[in-house]
Amino acid sequence: MKYIEERASAINPLSDYEELLKSKKKLRVKLGVDPTAPDVTLGWYAILRALRKFQEYGHTAVLILGEFTAQVGDPSGKSETRTVLNENEISANSKGVLPTIESILHKDNLEIVSNKDWLSKLSISDMMNLASSTTLAQMLEREDFSNRFEKNNPISLLEFFYPLFQGYDSVAVQADIEIGGNDQLWNLMLGREIQKYYNLKPQVAVTFPLLVGTDGKKKMSQSLGNYISVSDTPENIYGKIMSIPDEVMWDYFVMLSDLDLKEINETKELVSADKMNPFELKKSLGKIVTNEIYNEEESEKAEESFNNLTIKKNIPDDIAETSIEEGEVHIPNLLTDNQITSSNSEARRIITSGGFKINDIKYTELDVSSKELIESTLQIGKRKFLRIIKK
Repeated sequence: MKYIEERASAINPLSDYEELLKSKKKLRVKLGVDPTAPDVTLGWYAILRALRKFQEYGHTAVLILGEFTAQVGDPSGKSETRTVLNENEISANSKGVLPTIESILHKDNLEIVSNKDWLSKLSISDMMNLASSTTLAQMLEREDFSNRFEKNNPISLLEFFYPLFQGYDSVAVQADIEIGGNDQLWNLMLGREIQKYYNLKPQVAVTFPLLVGTDGKKKMSQSLGNYISVSDTPENIYGKIMSIPDEVMWDYFVMLSDLDLKEINETKELVSADKMNPFELKKSLGKIVTNEIYNEEESEKAEESFNNLTIKKNIPDDIAETSIEEGEVHIPNLLTDNQITSSNSEARRIITSGGFKINDIKYTELDVSSKELIESTLQIGKRKFLRIIKK
């Protein structure tokens, strides 16, 4: 299981993991995902890819949709209480992500379940029993909880129940291994203790590096807008990968490719010694990821489109067109109405930060005269265009 062992940031306890492998049994490998947003990002995909590797080694993937825990909200790494989602939002998000998840994982050795099927049925007595499994001192061993406690930042009792519920999920599906991002290690290790409390053999925790988003600073997140969606077009996936900072791409190579780690590290040394161009290397990363999510033909087209738009500075022929009324035009409305941006607030942010052009000239004004817009080409970022034609 070289892929897992090389790429994992932690395998804990290692002795239990080695014992599981020696047993030759078909392992139950759990991954829980809370449908808090309607899209699957490359950050999710990286962990789902690791789960798929376990399947390829002959083990059963147990994918838990956290339709109950999503109502609580994972407090991992948070400095304040999270907003609680309602059931309708969670249900809509589940319907959005499930087809994509199913397309990533192998169907033959896959179980997909929702934790609302068992957590919503816990009685008060069951909840009291579950709460008895863990002490307040254990909860405050967690860094984010202890930091908030020391700073007198509020921690709701509901947040304490999140890791208890996640641990109970491991009881419900009888997990041998649970995987997740490296911010989940404490939760996964608590799951071991909860399994012991319910007289089950404790799981092994296996965590992986988290992908940093396109901003190069924070972990990839839909709420932060620094994400790359698996459902995006090949051109956008390729183009957004090309936009990540050079120093970030190494984790992308590790978690989104099957390249040998030795090869990745040797390449990193060549870049550090100025013996290899990081721009060209990032192009190969873009092709690897786009090829895996789509196919080789689409990845070739994506690279060609990127070269035309960014390197050759060409504007594509088949861009969207619209007409406008005479007078002042509110650009955020125009861009959002034509689906160039997802919202007026996104449009305003891009415009005021210098990411909007009219005929290749930057504009930061939100209102522009129709005379300046007629027969012009509007551009957002490097890949989104809108041509204004006469009415």
